[in-house]
Amino acid sequence: MSERDPFQAYLAKMAAVGFQPSSVLGQNFLLDPTLHRWIAEQAAPGPADTVVEIGVGLGFLTRELSARAGRVVGIEIDERLYEIAREELAGLTNVQWVLGDALAGEGRSLRPAIGAAVQQAHAAGAKCLVVANLPYSVSGPLLAEIAALPELPDRAVLLVQKELAQRIAAPVGSADYGGLSASVQALFAAKLLRDVPPQVFRPRPKVMSSILRLERRADAAPELHSGAARRSFGMFVRQLFQQRRKVLRTTLPAAAAVIGRHAAARTEAELQGRAEQLAPDPIVSWWRDCRPLGE
Repeated sequence: MSERDPFQAYLAKMAAVGFQPSSVLGQNFLLDPTLHRWIAEQAAPGPADTVVEIGVGLGFLTRELSARAGRVVGIEIDERLYEIAREELAGLTNVQWVLGDALAGEGRSLRPAIGAAVQQAHAAGAKCLVVANLPYSVSGPLLAEIAALPELPDRAVLLVQKELAQRIAAPVGSADYGGLSASVQALFAAKLLRDVPPQVFRPRPKVMSSILRLERRADAAPELHSGAARRSFGMFVRQLFQQRRKVLRTTLPAAAAVIGRHAAARTEAELQGRAEQLAPDPIVSWWRDCRPLGE
């Protein structure tokens, strides 16, 4: 695998097409080649596996992933970056390029190519992994949509704002534990791998970033087998945590109503607890036990 050109060469290419990084799109380029390699190693694709990379940028990480995976589906929203990356990596025959927003599916769901890549990999007996450098503004919605895919990816390695990574991996009862923590941890084992300081990016973000790894749980509740069930669970959890410090006697009926169901009977002791005290698997049980309307 050939080494990439110095970043100054890319600056010239971007200037030639009138590109200026957008803070709204989170276009902060990770420059450290050792971190690109390290992220690819943490994703650990095998030669038969597929990697979906969301936010290709200039293709620095794509180069490392392509050297390890059987197939890379690279998605980039900015047409100018897309063309630069395609030109730079034209010799990589195992990269499928996709121009557009990852959240371009119906109702701002994930674009169909992502779900198709997961299903195709699994049908071939291989793994599908998601790797992304996510802007903070879309990180939560994108994670929620990953959780609602018809088939879940086997692993995700995500470069996100540190605050978000801490929320996702937070232990039960901590100040950071919330609805996003519970929704993700019901499906994945979450681990914050390392922090990434602003100075290794250009332009430099104003916040610390972290690399988060999500491993699909083999012991996840069987009731969460379908995308529709996981979407229902996510709605239930978001409502349950809207008033996280109120007792469940108050919040549970509202959470059940959001998914068109009645809350099942619980003991008074259980109803005096709060959502922030519940681990993900008990929350799955509360969601599962909600009764259909009319019963």
